[in-house]
Amino acid sequence: MKLKRRLTTAAMGVAASGVLIVATAGAAHAASKSVSRTGVSVSASWDWSANSLKDVDYSVKDTRCDANDVYARMRVYTKLNQDGTDTSKRYNSAGCGTAVDYKDLRFDASNHITGIRVYACVDDAGSDSCSRSGFIDNPKVD
Repeated sequence: MKLKRRLTTAAMGVAASGVLIVATAGAAHAASKSVSRTGVSVSASWDWSANSLKDVDYSVKDTRCDANDVYARMRVYTKLNQDGTDTSKRYNSAGCGTAVDYKDLRFDASNHITGIRVYACVDDAGSDSCSRSGFIDNPKVD
């Protein structure tokens, strides 16, 4: 009886550890970054994969009462495009002191994403005023 109980306990332990390995092997690498400048504050979060950014969320806050729209975007760098590609601009046109949230966005690339930069911008007359994060490496790509 004791042998049967020990074997059952050992089998359950192996099964439990096998489930744990399966559950964590495909886990995404979540990342986040905040960037701000006069007039705008941006918070961004995303999950990495080799060729895409998944579950991208932005919060875009207008911090100045100057009637200028503000927006967030990313520049995505790949192995074949080291100059980067800009994602769509995500605007906040709601005005002073407001925040607009964007949820569950996605960016797909045709090859491996090496990293990104997050941008916080004010839609000025003429060229826009932007601040950017430092380069953020993709941990899923060597």
